[in-house]
Amino acid sequence: MRILLLLAAATLVAATPFTPKKAEPAKPLTAAQKADFTKVIQPMFDAHCVSCHGPKKEKGKLRLDTLELTLKGGKNPTFVIGKPDSSMLLSRVFLDRTAGDVMPPKAEKPMTEKQKEALYAFVEGQPISDELAKAALADTKAALAAAKTAAADAKAAPKAKK
Repeated sequence: MRILLLLAAATLVAATPFTPKKAEPAKPLTAAQKADFTKVIQPMFDAHCVSCHGPKKEKGKLRLDTLELTLKGGKNPTFVIGKPDSSMLLSRVFLDRTAGDVMPPKAEKPMTEKQKEALYAFVEGQPISDELAKAALADTKAALAAAKTAAADAKAAPKAKK
């Protein structure tokens, strides 16, 4: 009898057409969230992400050079404010540096723990504290300075003969 009931239930489930859940509409960002993005998150993206996800390159059809394009996402949604656990962006940033899909790529300077913490707070929909913002911005400035130095060194280095 149990088997018959299970079979009947399975048949009903299989016969019912699957309708995927519609994505929840994103809530508009508050003025404070927009300010956090402009002040803290965008400079981090400029330092670590825009070289591959900006106007010159759009890997994964993803651009992170403006708030609007960041929220739009690429092949996959970037994130939904308030849902950090479903964020493709956060999952890639927080991967172990040895993982294949880690972002920024292994050859690039990774985000610091303070930068990751600020990004997580933003995606979670929480305000970024002044203390965390200062620490993340200091790390961002250091990353930009290191990138400029590396670019200048590469430009000044003599080219190898083939």
